[in-house]
Amino acid sequence: MQFFGFALMDILLIIGLIIIVAILVQAVFLGIGLGFVNGDNREIGSTFFTALLMSLVIWIPCLGCILAWYFIKSRHNVGWGGALVAWLLGAIIMALVILAIMFIFFGTLFASIFALFGGGLPFTLPTFTP
Repeated sequence: MQFFGFALMDILLIIGLIIIVAILVQAVFLGIGLGFVNGDNREIGSTFFTALLMSLVIWIPCLGCILAWYFIKSRHNVGWGGALVAWLLGAIIMALVILAIMFIFFGTLFASIFALFGGGLPFTLPTFTP
C-alpha cells in the first residue's frame, strides 16, 4: 500500500514538473515575440508570470484568447495588435524550433516517409512544355 502512495506522488511530481517546464518554454518564446514588437518587461520573471496567467485563462472558450492578449497588452505595454503579433510570433517560433528538433532527432523517420513517395512529392506539379 505504501508503494502506491510513492508511485502516485512520483506521478504528480512529474506532471507538475512538466507543467512548470511548459510554462517556462512558453515564457521564453513569448519574450522573443515581445522583442519583435518592442514590449517592455521582457525579463524571464515577468514573461513567466504572464505565461502562467495565459495558461490559466486560455481554457475558457471564446474569452480565453482575448484575456491572454489583454494580459500581454497590460503587462508589457503594447497595444492589442502588438499583443496579438507577440502571441502569434511566439507560437510560430516555438513551432519552428520544435520542428527543427524533430528533424534533428527523427530525421531518418522523415527520410523514410519521404522515400515512400519515391523521393518526390506525393502529387505532381504541372509542367509546361512548348
